[in-house]
Amino acid sequence: MSWRIRRRGLLGALATGGLLAWSGQEAQAATATGGIPQGFEGVDPRTARRVPLWQELTAGVPVFPGDPAFTWEVFATIPESGYLLERITSLGTHTGTHVSAPAHFVPGAPALSQLDESWTLMPLVVVDVRARVAAGGGDFTVDTDGLKDVERRLGRFPAGGCVLMLTGFSRHYTAATGPGRSDDYFDPAPGFTGAAVAWLFEQRGVKAVGSDTFGPDATSDEEFGATATALAHGGITVENVGAGLARMRPYGDWVSINGGRPRFSGFQMGITGFTVP
Repeated sequence: MSWRIRRRGLLGALATGGLLAWSGQEAQAATATGGIPQGFEGVDPRTARRVPLWQELTAGVPVFPGDPAFTWEVFATIPESGYLLERITSLGTHTGTHVSAPAHFVPGAPALSQLDESWTLMPLVVVDVRARVAAGGGDFTVDTDGLKDVERRLGRFPAGGCVLMLTGFSRHYTAATGPGRSDDYFDPAPGFTGAAVAWLFEQRGVKAVGSDTFGPDATSDEEFGATATALAHGGITVENVGAGLARMRPYGDWVSINGGRPRFSGFQMGITGFTVP
């Protein structure tokens, strides 16, 4: 699909151009505002119900066209060596549930190891578009007006927050749509417009955007406006979020993202949601 291949072209165009600590009722958060946003005080990660929000890295994982396939082998077994050790023989840094750092699209921008800790625990807002997908398919975008409507219904997007789109397509994560086509399981997919993401970062101070699809961009967006805008603002994108996202509340919960922090443009991550018990 041309929209996927155009990602490489976008890179050339760009080249030319916290952990929270609770104490009783009081808390101090590593968010942009330095405190817990209104509406998010009721969930303490120490006592909350934990929800896995990642997809398993396994055979059949969808791979972006042009990226390396995921393959692995058993290198040592307990009967033979006294321990079990697997060896990854091929894996791209943007496969499976992962985050993208600004360096993914912006030359000279920070890689994962250069980011601060503020994105490792964030207030979560879930933009649920499943009904719209069911009614008319996934060929649409959520623009700034759409986000403002979400805000009127749920509450202000929190500074330092993570905004994830819930499409419901994660259930097809390893289901190929045809021979050799496991990579297009989200085609067509909805996403945020670049202008909407700019509004989230500039007017609301969020830290991350993402989706339970290949990323926050709509299939129809051949310029990857959502991803490009988020990374240009120093944020991260959260990609291939798991089906557990449907178990999170639209507003008031928290999300933790953590994993290896190499000096790469992205990497596989574990994601955990914290919601009411």
